[in-house]
Amino acid sequence: MKSVYVPFLSLVAVLVLTVAATEPPKALTCEETKSLVTPCLDFLTDKTNTPPTPCCQGLNKLIVSTPTKEEKLTACKCLKEAASQIPNFDVSRVNNLPKVCNINVNYPISKDFDCDK
Repeated sequence: MKSVYVPFLSLVAVLVLTVAATEPPKALTCEETKSLVTPCLDFLTDKTNTPPTPCCQGLNKLIVSTPTKEEKLTACKCLKEAASQIPNFDVSRVNNLPKVCNINVNYPISKDFDCDK
């Protein structure tokens, strides 16, 4: 009887670990979203000519971390509100940031974009 329990318990442990490992990651908070693009501020306010590597890495992580429409909407609203507080914000640089970072996105990135659409 003892020999039956050991394989069974091993199987249960593997299943529990598999389920835990495949759980979807939690959505980004607004603070996390803003922190991912904070390295872009000097570029977006014309203080530098090119975005630094952490900016492009953060933008890429933001895009990868917001796969659903709801997550994109939340991130969009968060970043629009944050952008409204930044003086000297260059809208054309925002629009070109994915291209400058060599990141493909299938939606516009703009300060004036309507997040609800």
